[in-house]
Amino acid sequence: MIGTSSPVGIPQPAYHPGVEFADGPLVQALADLEPLLVDDEFALLGYPRCSAPPMPDAAAAEAYAVRIDDPLQTTFVLREALADTLPPPALRSGPLRAIVLANELPSDLTGFMSVIAGAFAERNIPIVPIGAASRDHVLVPAAHWPEALAILRGLRDASRRLHRND
Repeated sequence: MIGTSSPVGIPQPAYHPGVEFADGPLVQALADLEPLLVDDEFALLGYPRCSAPPMPDAAAAEAYAVRIDDPLQTTFVLREALADTLPPPALRSGPLRAIVLANELPSDLTGFMSVIAGAFAERNIPIVPIGAASRDHVLVPAAHWPEALAILRGLRDASRRLHRND
C-alpha cells in the first residue's frame, strides 16, 4: 500500500530492452505487473474548462493527487477530505481507490491498458485509467478494490506462466 504511513519501494524498471520473449513485450509487461493500492479513498472532480479552482496547496503533501487540464475540462483526483475543501464541481465520482501499476512501461508498448480494461469489463467493474510518464494507474469504485487487486494479480500470474512455458 502507498500512503503516508511508510515509504514504498518502487520496483526496478520492468521493461528489458534487447530481451525478446516469444510472447512479446505486452506479456512481459503484464508479467512484471506490480499493483500498489494507495491508502485512503478518493474523489474524481470535473470542472468546465476555465472554471476550476487552483490545485490546493495541501496537495503537495499528499501521497497521491492528480490534476488534468484538457481543452474541455479540468479533472482532479484528490483524497475525499481534500476534495471537500474545493468549490462544488460539475461532476463528482467516488469514493474511489487508486491502484498504481508500479512497473515501468516502455513508451512504445501497445495493448497494456486494453488488456486490463477488458479484464475489468468482464467482471462489470468500471475503471478510470490514468497514464503517467512511465507507469499507469487505475481508479476503481472503493467497494471493488479487493477484487481489482485480485484481477491485476491474476493477469500478472497468468502472464508469468506464459513466460515459463516459452
